[in-house]
Amino acid sequence: MGEALPYLKSVQTERPDNYRPPEARVSGNRPTQKWDVYSFGVVLLELLTGKSPELSPSASTSIEVPDLVKWVRKGFEEENPLSDMVDPLLLQEVHAKKEVIAVFHVALACTEADSEVRPRMKTVSENLERIGT
Repeated sequence: MGEALPYLKSVQTERPDNYRPPEARVSGNRPTQKWDVYSFGVVLLELLTGKSPELSPSASTSIEVPDLVKWVRKGFEEENPLSDMVDPLLLQEVHAKKEVIAVFHVALACTEADSEVRPRMKTVSENLERIGT
């Protein structure tokens, strides 16, 4: 039963579990639906960037991405070119830029540090359905 809920594993690992929201990293907190929203946001960021949320060398440069969520947030705050953050395969289509930015916004909303600010999964789904229509 515990294996179905990876947040409940009590075994400490040496590497950070960047799919877990900040509140899940505090012992004693119980899983909520907002934890799943956060994890989904991390998966979206993986798809958009082509990078793992774990510490790994970037595919396009020699920089390291210690925390994918923080790296993307910083990129948007500093107004870095989209091409620095996005998997190049996503930008091959001429009209994809607008959709890619919209999905980034959904992913960033999902990965808000404050769980109360994160959207419900239904809202996430509705927002994703509207993109590209």
